[in-house]
Amino acid sequence: MKHAIHNLALAVLLLGTVGAVAQSATEPMSGLPLPPGFKRTADPVKSYTYCGKSASVAAYFGDGFADEDHEKAWFAHAVPRAIPITAVGGVTTFVKPDGTAAVETGDEFIFYFRFSPGLSPAEIKIFQAAPAAKACIAD
Repeated sequence: MKHAIHNLALAVLLLGTVGAVAQSATEPMSGLPLPPGFKRTADPVKSYTYCGKSASVAAYFGDGFADEDHEKAWFAHAVPRAIPITAVGGVTTFVKPDGTAAVETGDEFIFYFRFSPGLSPAEIKIFQAAPAAKACIAD
């Protein structure tokens, strides 16, 4: 009986460890924090060229935030020194200062971006104006 309880406790411990490892707190493509309750959509990572640089975007879906204000506050804290911009309609994009990664918030959907090499400050301004756009066009 004592041996069976020990084996059961060991199995529970191992299963808990596997679950903790499977739930990553970082989005793998961008390296930015991934909030709890969000999972990658079935859409493949999309690659394109932005301002002559390699760009990729991945979509996530979830219901981890009570509202958009909580979502924005979470990312503002989780991505220190990020450059935030809120577009008309309430979508906020947080860009790493080096321009290599960004996350676009939007309630139930979050989009992560990766740029290689990183965007320049001027390119970040263009990207922030329309993050979903694939063209690098200054206004």
